[in-house]
Amino acid sequence: MNKTIRIFTYLFIFFTIPSGLANDQPDLNKPVNEIQAIVDRGKLVVAMYSQDTPPFYYRDKNNIFTGVDVVLIKGFADLLGVTVEFDRSAKFLDDVVDKVEKHEVDLAICKLSMTFDRVKRVLFSEPYINLHQSLLINRLELAKQLQGRPQETVIQNLTGKIGVVAKSSYTGFAAHFSEMEMVEYPSWDQAVNDARTGKITAAFRDEAEVKMILRDRPDMALSLLSVMLKDADDPKAIAMSLDHRNLQDLMNFYLKSLNMELTADKIINNYDKVIQNIENKIKQRI
Repeated sequence: MNKTIRIFTYLFIFFTIPSGLANDQPDLNKPVNEIQAIVDRGKLVVAMYSQDTPPFYYRDKNNIFTGVDVVLIKGFADLLGVTVEFDRSAKFLDDVVDKVEKHEVDLAICKLSMTFDRVKRVLFSEPYINLHQSLLINRLELAKQLQGRPQETVIQNLTGKIGVVAKSSYTGFAAHFSEMEMVEYPSWDQAVNDARTGKITAAFRDEAEVKMILRDRPDMALSLLSVMLKDADDPKAIAMSLDHRNLQDLMNFYLKSLNMELTADKIINNYDKVIQNIENKIKQRI
């Protein structure tokens, strides 16, 4: 009787459990990891924010899509031997994180801030640049709030309205200014213009964006004071799906090999040299 039961049990397992599991053998036709899948596909699908953000990603005067982020990721794709397909349908910066999380793209790069909420949802590479949170403060509004107090104290305790780009990391960072009302804008330029006219007390973003405004529009310095928050870091990194740890490891190796040591000032003031150095290292196969 026991022998008969054992035979029927064996037959049940044999015919109901897939052979791959029964034999505990891997499917040899399945890619070993996500990197092999990208290579087999022949292209790397990359999410980027829809609005140009020079000098990180933008179309130049010849309508060529370029920038630090673009050159970085094209170099990575070149080393893999694949092309790059940019998905720029994201209307907000948070949307590119959604695309990564849902496996609609392989990764996202667009000067993307690492935040607690985002790290819960996706993997990030090591930061390729560490910026600082910065303000553009309306000088007249600041003068009204000074009232004989030290400027640093007043800036730390600003009141009024603070403008940020909608659905960006700065909607969370703005919580630091607990006495201010946050106003979300569809574009950075609109926030800056409202800060200039006094509709809001300050516009809030990373130091690269603030420095670019004052470099390209020096007249803004008459009405706006730039303040970099030295204790408030804003590391920028590349986002990948939580199950793409092989891709994360390879990306970290790639970034470390480039040894870029990027800063906002280096990119803004020596952009051509930064791009050339990246391209030269890629040509040398790292």
